[in-house]
Amino acid sequence: MGSNRVLFCVIAWLFLASCAAWAASPAERGPYGIGELREDIADVSRGREIDLLVLYPLTTATGDPVARYPLILFNHGFMLWGDLYRSYGEQLASHGFVVVLPTYPMSMVGISHMTLAADARFVIDHCLALATDSGSPLFGLVDAGAIGAAGHSFGGKLALLEAATDPRVRAIATLDPVDGSGPVLNNPVLYPSVTPELMPEIHAPLLFVGAELGGLSDRLIPCAPVTDNYQRFYEAANSPAIEIAQIGAGHGQYADPGAALILAACTPGAASAEWVRASSAGYLTAFFLGRLRGDAGALSWLDGRLAEDEAQGQILVRRN
Repeated sequence: MGSNRVLFCVIAWLFLASCAAWAASPAERGPYGIGELREDIADVSRGREIDLLVLYPLTTATGDPVARYPLILFNHGFMLWGDLYRSYGEQLASHGFVVVLPTYPMSMVGISHMTLAADARFVIDHCLALATDSGSPLFGLVDAGAIGAAGHSFGGKLALLEAATDPRVRAIATLDPVDGSGPVLNNPVLYPSVTPELMPEIHAPLLFVGAELGGLSDRLIPCAPVTDNYQRFYEAANSPAIEIAQIGAGHGQYADPGAALILAACTPGAASAEWVRASSAGYLTAFFLGRLRGDAGALSWLDGRLAEDEAQGQILVRRN
């Protein structure tokens, strides 16, 4: 009886420890430590080289019984780079996600969006291969059946463009996505429009976070024209989809500090950049916890946070 009681107590302690790990608010740093992997990878057949930053949960400190974790591909904006979204990667990794932040080769003269979509697919393939490599720190960590895609600005379009042709992507969240075209405006092969043309092909749950001021221009041209912005994506989306318009937010405020010169053309927002990033990270974390890790409590948290933020006049929400 004594040994059975001890065993029961140990099992109960492990269960409670596991529950405590999941109790962390999606708006706060999660219970996992974070590991980091940097790689330069090459798709020789296409002559493409991509820099990767991968942030992943360290499982030894949490007692979490989950052996594999969802993979999230997080795409950067046009002419930006993966490290500018590290804060999102760290937030997600601390809640039990393997997050890859690639830096794609781009130029101001444009590059085929289909080439970049193939880059995104190659990055996912590479991360899945690392998960089967006993010499990689990602060995055994990735759940190949739980893949999400995210991105800011053009990176949001890229996440959707990839998802439209890749059924492995099970959930998509974007930050002020822009359905921009390339320098050859009438070439739908190289620069396909995603909304509304390709949105019917995407059946995964969707989250669109958008900047109220992204479509304004007090300098050059709008960084997120209203004809191509998050609202257009949402309006063409299959259900379930959520649109969150952040009041007073500017298009450039989603990236971490470090790209001021590149984003200087974007109309600045009246909202705090720290709030824009922190609130967006919380929304994305709760969304992916619910959609990729099956955490119903995270989706309930998201519903409550959206209602609270909307009541305070910070956001406007639409759902379908």
